[in-house]
This record gives sequence, structure tokens and C-alpha cells, in this order.
Amino acid sequence: MVSMKEVALHAGVSVATVSNVITGKRSVSENVRRKVLDSIEQMNYQVNLVARGLKTQRTNTIGVILPDITKLFFQKVIIGILEVASLNGYRINILSSSYDHDTERLLINMLKASCVDGIILDSCVSIDRARAWADSLEGKGGVMPPVVSLESRLFSDRLSSITMDNALYSGQITQHLIDGGRRKILYVSGPLHIEHERARFDGYRNCLLKNGIGPDPVLQKSGTYLSESGYNAVMEALNENVRFDAVQASNDQAAIGALKILKGRGFRVPDDVAISGFDNLFPSTLVSPAITTVDVPNYEMGAAAMRELLDRIEHPDAPPKAHVLDARIIVRASTVKDATSQWDLTNW
Repeated sequence: MVSMKEVALHAGVSVATVSNVITGKRSVSENVRRKVLDSIEQMNYQVNLVARGLKTQRTNTIGVILPDITKLFFQKVIIGILEVASLNGYRINILSSSYDHDTERLLINMLKASCVDGIILDSCVSIDRARAWADSLEGKGGVMPPVVSLESRLFSDRLSSITMDNALYSGQITQHLIDGGRRKILYVSGPLHIEHERARFDGYRNCLLKNGIGPDPVLQKSGTYLSESGYNAVMEALNENVRFDAVQASNDQAAIGALKILKGRGFRVPDDVAISGFDNLFPSTLVSPAITTVDVPNYEMGAAAMRELLDRIEHPDAPPKAHVLDARIIVRASTVKDATSQWDLTNW
């Protein structure tokens, strides 16, 4: 069996550098990282799971609970988790709660019973129950394996978390629409009982107030994460004769649904109605016009969650960390007519 020392010699680096690439505990340059990964592949180096398990009394298995594993958003999240886990010799068990908190609780208990070494959780718990749920996940006396919360902090500083400032970037999208002359912005949200969805709505609402625009309940539609949610929300507004000059959807799928019905009803986008989304899913580059959106670092969310969980496993007494990742707005032709964008076919 190939040793880490042999990999280091092959790559021309130190054993410590190979270890840092595998564990992600310390950053290395992209050039060095690629050399080490190439050597690992060429030499077929594998972490000895049996030896590690005997030494550490671990199963080398991580549980991942996502609200819907079929969503495009989670594709890169899962890839990020899997890549870091694989480099560290961990197996991943991916489960879906189907946006049902009772199912989520059952899955947590199942993972505990199977003695996983840690859990990455993207919770669908409602805002009013989030803090109590976080307290139970933190556990005492080794009852719970380490848990890292994805997308939400669950209003707690007792769990490590990987999030982004949803209110900030949602507000920036609203400001972009207002700067483009839009004053009647129809907001299409996902389920507002979920923490990060509420934050996106708050960002929109606070930006309106900052610009002297009173939030109008008629211009606020709550739905799901599906394209039909955006389609149905806009259809409802049109049937109610609600006047609006922009649609701000809290996810790209809803934005694409909104685009479909508006074009079907003869509206010009963005001349008559501007449209924005959130998440930067690849279909948002394929529709016409392409959708202005927020580029969420979903791959890094997964990778960072796995790295943080490994750190929690190795250092169970260390204080939890709240990692807040950066995002960026991508302006496309759905809000600025002459904006250019490229098709993203790499994820097709």
C-alpha cells in the first residue's frame, strides 16, 4: 500500500503538505494542490480506513441531511462535500427530509443510531423552533455526534455553521432594480418560515424602506422553490390586476417561471417588467433573456461544511465557528437590456 511519504516524494513536497491538501486544515497554493492530487491519483493512494477506525474508534461515515436532494442548488453542495470527504477517507450517507421537519428529526435519530462520526444538516425547521432544535443538536456528553449547520445559523452560537448574508445580497438585488427605475417590485419568496428565506425577504423589505418605498402586501407572494411557484405567483398578480414593473424571486427557478408567464402574456422583459432571481443555477443562463441573479458559492458551502465538520471531529472541545461566505450579483439582460452573459453548459 502506498504511503503518504511516498506521495510526498512523488509530488516533490513535504509529508505535511500532503496532509494539508488531504485534510484542508491549512491552505496551499493551487499549483501545489494540483501536484499533490495528481500524485494521489497516479499512485492510487488511499487512506487506510480500517487502521484509522481501529485507532480512533470511528466509523469514517458522515451523514448529510438536505431538504431536497433533487434540487439543482444542491448539486454543487454535494460535490463539495464529497470531494473533501473522499480526500480524508470518509464515506457519505446523503438523505433528504423533503422539507418536512418531522422527517428531519427521524433522520437525525437514524444517523445517531448508525454511529456516524458527524452530521451536515441543512435544516427545514421553522424559525420559531430553530433555537430549541439547535440546542438539542448540540447535545451533551457525547450523545450527539458533531453537527454543522448549512445555510442557516438556527439562531444559535452553539453549532458551527456555513452561511452567507442573505439579507445583504437580497437587498442589493432590490437596490439594483430600484436604481433601474423600478418602484413596484413583486416579491416571490420560498417558504418564509425557513431562516434564510425570511432573511432574503427582510433584505428586500428593508431596502424598499431605505428608498422611501412603503412595502405593499399586494406585491408579496409566498410559494415554494419550484418554477411553477413563480409562474403561479405572477399569474395570480396579473389576474388580480396588480401593477408591477419588476419581479424579484428568491430563487432562480421561480424567476424562470415568472419569465415564462410574462412572455406568454406579451410582456417585454426587461422593458415592461424586469426579473431577478437568486442562486445562479445554470438554467438561468439558458433562458432568454438570461436572469440577473446572486451567485451563491454552493460548492464552497459544501466543501467548507465538510472541512469544519472534520475539525469538529478532531477537536470536539473547540468552540463552534460561524463561517459567512461571500457572494456576488451577476447582472444579465432580464434587468439591463444590453447586458451580456454567457451560456453555462458545463453543468448540463
